Amino acid sequence: MLLVVLATGAVLYRVPIAIVIGTLAVSFLPISLAVVVVFAASAVSVFLSRQKRADRKPGEGDLLRQFSGRVAAGATIRTTVTDAGMAAVPTRARRLAALGQPMTDVGDAMMPALPVNGAAFRAICSFSEHTGAAIAHALAVLAERADDATELARQRRVSLAQVKLSAVVVGLVPIGVSIGLLAARGIPEPGGAVIVVPMMVGIALQAVGTTVVFRVASRAN
Repeated sequence: MLLVVLATGAVLYRVPIAIVIGTLAVSFLPISLAVVVVFAASAVSVFLSRQKRADRKPGEGDLLRQFSGRVAAGATIRTTVTDAGMAAVPTRARRLAALGQPMTDVGDAMMPALPVNGAAFRAICSFSEHTGAAIAHALAVLAERADDATELARQRRVSLAQVKLSAVVVGLVPIGVSIGLLAARGIPEPGGAVIVVPMMVGIALQAVGTTVVFRVASRAN
């Protein structure tokens, strides 16, 4: 039963799989074996995260730093956007830049790749096109701003994962244990109803509370 509850939470609320495996191990395995399972699950999770980071396109900060470096080396922002080697540049932005369209339009097309600094990048590109001003330093500043936003988002994800872990341990594990005891030993006597009714009410309240915590955490993410 606990396995079903945890699996459902992992699917519906994006609880990290390492948390699910760790909770199950601590709940059902001897402590020495549980520690081994938790470390193995953590190692696999770290490995998969690194592989995912290696396969993904450059982030906003990395892209802006590439722009800054090439502009500082003498390239224009238009030729930089047009460069086929810039994999993170949207195809539409590259095409508009190659066709000589206004840099405001190119900046608009860059919005999907620059969720934090899209508007500022558009303004900088337009300013540079009309005045010929150097923008390498401005792009570097935008890159730092994107890095700060990325770090804040990462910290928020970590905090939300901790909240979900607490909800799993405090809310779902006692529910599974209580249901398991009832299934294995039946309703205690005498006065079974006096014990079971408050237990079921407590289980329902824990389930509702855990669901609320998961929903709030998922929306905050």
